[in-house]
Amino acid sequence: MENVVSGFLLLVIGWILYDEFKEIPALAAIDKGGRLCDYSCGGSTFEPVSAALARGMRLIEVHVYSDEQDQPVVALHQENAGVDHAYDNVSFESVCVTLVNEAFPSDVPLILSIVPHTSTTFTLNRIAYHLSTTLHKHFAKDVTEETLLGALANKIVIVSGPEVRGSNLEELVNLNWGSSSLRRLEYQQAAYPRDPAELMAFNKDHISMVAPSDMYKTVAAVKDLYGCQWNLISGTAGFLPTKGT
Repeated sequence: MENVVSGFLLLVIGWILYDEFKEIPALAAIDKGGRLCDYSCGGSTFEPVSAALARGMRLIEVHVYSDEQDQPVVALHQENAGVDHAYDNVSFESVCVTLVNEAFPSDVPLILSIVPHTSTTFTLNRIAYHLSTTLHKHFAKDVTEETLLGALANKIVIVSGPEVRGSNLEELVNLNWGSSSLRRLEYQQAAYPRDPAELMAFNKDHISMVAPSDMYKTVAAVKDLYGCQWNLISGTAGFLPTKGT
C-alpha cells in the first residue's frame, strides 16, 4: 500500500512540475541566428515587473515620473486612469533590483523600454545612476536593429525616446524611437496605418514597438500589425522568429 501511495505522490509531483514548466514560453528553443528585427516579442506595461517576468515576458516598459524629491518612480497605472502617481507607484531603483535578480541569466536579451514623463535632468540622471549601479554587467554595446539575437544573450537592451537627450541616460540608451531604427506606435497607428505598405517595408529591416493608448488599453484579439515586432498590448512570451527569418 505504501508503494502505491508513494507512486501516486510521485505522479502528482511530476505532473505539477510538468504543468508549471510547460507554461513558460521563454524556455522554448528558437534559432537565435537572426537579427533583432527578425523576431517578434510580446511585452508588458503597467504591471508588476516580477509578475511580467514570471510570465516569460522579455519586453518590459516602464513609465517614469518625478516624485516630490525628483527621484524616479514607476507608475502602476496609465496617466488617465484617475490615479495619483505620487502614491500609486514603485521606485525605479526597486524595478532595477527586480530585473537584475529575476530577469537573468537568460539566453535571450531583456528589452527595457523607458518612457519619461518628466524633463527634469536630475531625475533622468538618477534613472541612469540606478541602471548603472544594478544592471551594468548586463549592458549591451553597439546595439542596432541588425544585431544578432544570439549576441545579446544575458544582456539588457535599453530603449527610450528623444526626451533623454542631454542627460546621463542618453549614453545608456541602445535604441531611440526618435531615430530611424525604432518606432513607437500606439495600437491604432499600427493596426490602421495611413500607409500599410510603408510600415511593412520599414519593419523588414527596422523595429516598431506597439504601445497601449487611451482607446486601446487592452485588445482581446490583436489584428495583423503589418510586421510590427514588439507588442506591449498582447503577444507571446519570449522571442519568436517572424516569417522568413
